[in-house]
Amino acid sequence: MEEKLSGRSNRINMLFPGERNRPDLARLEWVNDAPSLNKGFIAGLEDWRTSVADPRLVVIDVLQRVKPAGKAGQTSYESDYDAMSELQRWTVDHRVTVLCLHHTRKGGADDPLEALSGSNGLSACADTTLLLDRDGSGITLYVRGRDVEEKESALRFLSGTWNLIGEATEVRRTDERERILSELLIADAAMSPREIAMATSMPRNNVDQLLFKMGKAGEVQKTGRGCYVHPDRTDLIEHPR
Repeated sequence: MEEKLSGRSNRINMLFPGERNRPDLARLEWVNDAPSLNKGFIAGLEDWRTSVADPRLVVIDVLQRVKPAGKAGQTSYESDYDAMSELQRWTVDHRVTVLCLHHTRKGGADDPLEALSGSNGLSACADTTLLLDRDGSGITLYVRGRDVEEKESALRFLSGTWNLIGEATEVRRTDERERILSELLIADAAMSPREIAMATSMPRNNVDQLLFKMGKAGEVQKTGRGCYVHPDRTDLIEHPR
């Protein structure tokens, strides 16, 4: 509902360049406008469901466009939960997936779901919540739900599509290892954990843990005074400071 027809066409052409690679989109329907969730939206969904063969998926982009205002006396949690509850019941009763796109608030949060704009009522009502995030370590997709395993995966956006790289913690660990090795490779002398942390802009605790694991795996060489060198820098291993 936030994108014009020309924008949709451009996006489809980017995702599926060339007619040969394009899937059959004959059953894909677009709606430019819709009433609020409490003012006819569910009835409209039901009309659509009973008018098509084998309905599977509804995408609401974005939720805020159809989310009703809260009632007087309600907390934000109660308002958000009420806004989603009838929609959640409809999707469960009719086994049609409804994907609601929603924004996140600026600033970090200890719990990933705290990053959702609004209250926890939205994620509490939803069967599954997926949070797409980007930080200095890359792009991640966090998943939590009633019937799914909690997981955070690292993603890469390439040629118009999202590609799963692997588990986020493992990918970050690999990236951090590479950053440490890169600094050690160009160093003029063996480096202490503190110096490595400063050079890589990594938390000291992360550096200490990784150096211990990398040392056991033979990825780094420990010299005197608790310093480390790259295994290829034999000049520094032979002449530690």
